[in-house]
Amino acid sequence: MDLSLQQLRGFVAVAEEMHYGRAAQRLNLTQPPLTRQIQGLERSLDVRLFDRTGRGVRLTAAGDAFLDHARRVLALLEVAPEAARRAADGHTGTLRIAFTAIGAYAVLADFLTTVAKHAPAVTAELTELVSPDQFEALADLKIDIGLVRPPIPAQFTSVLVHSEDLVLAVPASHPLAVGDSTVTLADVTEEYIGYSPEGSQYLHDICAAMIGMDRYAVSQLASQVPTMLALVRAGLGCALIPRSIMAMRVEGVSYRELDAADAHSVTLHACWSPDNPNPALQRLTASLTSSAL
Repeated sequence: MDLSLQQLRGFVAVAEEMHYGRAAQRLNLTQPPLTRQIQGLERSLDVRLFDRTGRGVRLTAAGDAFLDHARRVLALLEVAPEAARRAADGHTGTLRIAFTAIGAYAVLADFLTTVAKHAPAVTAELTELVSPDQFEALADLKIDIGLVRPPIPAQFTSVLVHSEDLVLAVPASHPLAVGDSTVTLADVTEEYIGYSPEGSQYLHDICAAMIGMDRYAVSQLASQVPTMLALVRAGLGCALIPRSIMAMRVEGVSYRELDAADAHSVTLHACWSPDNPNPALQRLTASLTSSAL
């Protein structure tokens, strides 16, 4: 079925004016071409849209039903150009955001607030992935931006979004579980529970350097912090965790600040591919980059 915008506009004008002459004047037309438009529309639809009256026309049942749809079509066409411009400018659309489990505690809420501030009409789709999987998804353009741990491959662009200190998680029964003073790593006599180098390479390398790999219990390497804290709660050792994880408040686990000599911070970065064409991503990263300068 081939319907033209002229036909739809002409039909709506006649339906609202209930008079061909007034509708033609409203459309800056003479009456004959408007009449031909309506006749062509009726042939395309194979229905009669108007009945003539003594002083004008009235809608048939078919015309009354068609009017609502014609108005919706014309209304959509009115906003379509602006919608296209807003999508091209990155004001609307979808951002596929990935994050690590630990990063969710540290920065995800604030990052989503930043997205909402700079692009309030953009929809965020969230996926939890470890950093290596995020880099692969970024390269394949399966996600738009990731919240990742270093090291970041040279092919990507990134900005620092969060930095926080490590704290020591100890069993509630541990002698260091109480007290206000800071502790040193040398104070801990139990085995340390470490991060798996396959699942958390960045945290593994930092913590291994802080306490020495020979002090890890190899059978107690974990990729996820909840698993580590479960092992700590069971009294199997102590663990170094990012400060934001303290919000989990796991029963049976206490958190202690490290002495300045042992203190170490960890970072989280927003990372994206410069080859990604998503306008919403480009709008967001322009604001992230300018804020980081």
